Amino acid sequence: MTKKIAPYGTWTSPITAELVSGQSLRFDLVQYAGGTVYWLETRPAEKGRSVVVGHRDGEGTFDVTSKRFSVRSRVHEYGGGSFLAWDDEVAFVNDEDQAVYHVKGRSEPKRVAREPGVRFADFTKDPKRARLLAVGEEHDEASSEAPQNMLVEIPLEGGETEPEPLLAGRDFYAAPRFSPDGGYLCWMEWDLPWMPWEDSRLMVGAIGADGGMEKMTPIAGGDGTAVFQPQWGPDGSLYFSLDASGWGNLHCWNGVDVRPVLPMAAEFSRPMWGLGTSSFAVAPDNRITASFIDAGIFKLGQLDAADGEFREIEHGFRQFDSVCATDDGLAVVATTDLSAPAIVRVPIRDGQARAPAVLRRATETEVDPNMVSVGRHISVPRADGGEVHAIYYAPANAAFSGEPGTAPPLIAAAHGGPTGMADRGLKLKIQYWTSRGFAYVDVDYRGSAGYGTAYRDALNGHWGLMDVDDVIATTQWLVGEGLADGARLMISGGSAGGFTVLCALTFHNVFAAGASYYGIGDLQKLLDLTHKFESGYIYNLTGTAPGETQAVFASRSPLFHAERISSPVIFFQGLEDKVVPPGQARAMVSALKDNGIPVAYFGFEGEGHGFRLAKNIAATFNSEYAFYAAVLGLEPQEDLPDVLIANRENIASELRK
Repeated sequence: MTKKIAPYGTWTSPITAELVSGQSLRFDLVQYAGGTVYWLETRPAEKGRSVVVGHRDGEGTFDVTSKRFSVRSRVHEYGGGSFLAWDDEVAFVNDEDQAVYHVKGRSEPKRVAREPGVRFADFTKDPKRARLLAVGEEHDEASSEAPQNMLVEIPLEGGETEPEPLLAGRDFYAAPRFSPDGGYLCWMEWDLPWMPWEDSRLMVGAIGADGGMEKMTPIAGGDGTAVFQPQWGPDGSLYFSLDASGWGNLHCWNGVDVRPVLPMAAEFSRPMWGLGTSSFAVAPDNRITASFIDAGIFKLGQLDAADGEFREIEHGFRQFDSVCATDDGLAVVATTDLSAPAIVRVPIRDGQARAPAVLRRATETEVDPNMVSVGRHISVPRADGGEVHAIYYAPANAAFSGEPGTAPPLIAAAHGGPTGMADRGLKLKIQYWTSRGFAYVDVDYRGSAGYGTAYRDALNGHWGLMDVDDVIATTQWLVGEGLADGARLMISGGSAGGFTVLCALTFHNVFAAGASYYGIGDLQKLLDLTHKFESGYIYNLTGTAPGETQAVFASRSPLFHAERISSPVIFFQGLEDKVVPPGQARAMVSALKDNGIPVAYFGFEGEGHGFRLAKNIAATFNSEYAFYAAVLGLEPQEDLPDVLIANRENIASELRK
């Protein structure tokens, strides 16, 4: 097939915004119980409703929760851990009332716990008693005091109850898990100003005859080290990840002491932004199957806990999330270079992965492999001798080639967190851009997870500085390699990534345009208004302490230096955002309008921190594209919305040639 030559950034593509948004499901919380694989499925086409879905061999896939429910916890505002499956039963949190419901088999769910102002998440089932334990978070809307977090008891029999606190006193709790015999409970706990991946402790308590907590013992973590994902083995050993070596590696507590079971320069821990996150699973035969990150690459391995033998498993996937053990292997959310995320069941025999069974795909739409840009992991030199890591995607379209002698416009993406990392594998949101002739680079700047504690902690004290430097270093290297047009660089990011975007546009003159998704413009307002979970995070990131923030916040907040922004910016904001309230975006837009800078703004009703409704997600893609086209003078061969750009007449004419 002869390709048509057309300017980069103007190619037509079958990967539409509607395809990316409305038909792309999101998966989380894979579990296995009673021969059924369960997972949480968020459906943008159903107004972002989240559903517990099950799959049983011979029966197929079915919805566990009906249309009158949307399963979502709001603990820590980010939620996670919103359901638990055991035997043929499921307990879940309903978004509308934040109450806990219980369902047996295919029966109608019954509400078992509700207390006004209390949110629930991260359940564990007592093997001896008809009860759940969960993380509880009590909010008093009439008080300015921070929510109180605790572990609570929820009876499963006797009708609806008000949950009883079992444990309180720490700022945060997570991952309560009963031992197989029900005699012990483990959990994570941590206090402000720390995040769970910075400083958290693993605790174990004995369960008394009355079901209460008796002797409580610290097992690992604390004092600048962090634990992740405690999970009991069938023999009563307790496995978890601990980063004392500088890497989140698997450890085991045998009731007496703690020992590393798989030391290596690789990352098994994950930043616990959402509760219920998992990277490994302990099977009934005491084999541990784990997903780990080695030099930016997701790998899979299996450890025999009895003899310590470890085998790396060849798998063909690019990323694993929500790892869960099954009778014959594991079930995960997995992605390849050519297929979108899917719920996959992978049999493992003799240390080898067998042909996987795909239980559900994020989209059933087949994408022509010739339309797909395969991400390439790159490591770019920094000025100080270190490296920046990133995933680079070249333009790719079976029907088009760029004009000879030209380089493509580049979108540099800054992920959120900032303790996050770039997604691997096929992401249709990226292919939307590359199939239209844009290059795209997803930057794992310093502060990102997956490269060890030192790389993640390097951003501490330097947020808004090092992350920006790393994104710029990556883009300049790509320009030098002839992979991007240095005059047509864009930067896009959400939340903390939006802060990186605004800092880059404020304090540097590198990018032709930027897109901020619920980004941060004023650090003091963020501190004043943000939620408890992150209320101490900003101090460590900026190298400040309570009462000593004024100078640093004033110097790094883009809002206070908006007169230095000379590039057009488009803002997307959820109007119900509790993490970065909408006033941040509005203040930035107002300042840019006053300064004569081309600026566009979209505020979405019913959206919080991250967008869930298909129509809104599609609008962001098409509007961002239309905005870039206006700035760069591109003439896309498709219908795009007429974006209202204030000060449109001030778009630099040289970019429109």
